[in-house]
Amino acid sequence: MILWIEAAVALVIGGVACRLWYRHWRARKIAAARRVEAPNSHYSSAGVRNQEDRERWGGITLPSLHPLNQEKAHRLFLVVDADGIHALPPRDRLFPDNMTIPRLST
Repeated sequence: MILWIEAAVALVIGGVACRLWYRHWRARKIAAARRVEAPNSHYSSAGVRNQEDRERWGGITLPSLHPLNQEKAHRLFLVVDADGIHALPPRDRLFPDNMTIPRLST
């Protein structure tokens, strides 16, 4: 009778040990198969691009522009201030972008 009890205890201990080993093996397998993307520093979100554009456009001095360009820039900045930068269509965003491009002096 004692022999059966020792066998049952050994079987339970072996089962628990196998279960612990299997859980550890499965966790390592899942961790090895996990795909982690490297940080992508080449691309930024639309919100970040909008913020960078607005900061860059803030450097435009209206008195230094031609009077026609002053009017258009002032009108675009009013739209941006009122509705946000996302309110400008791509064609209108091109105008302040061109005003901030550094030019070669001749």
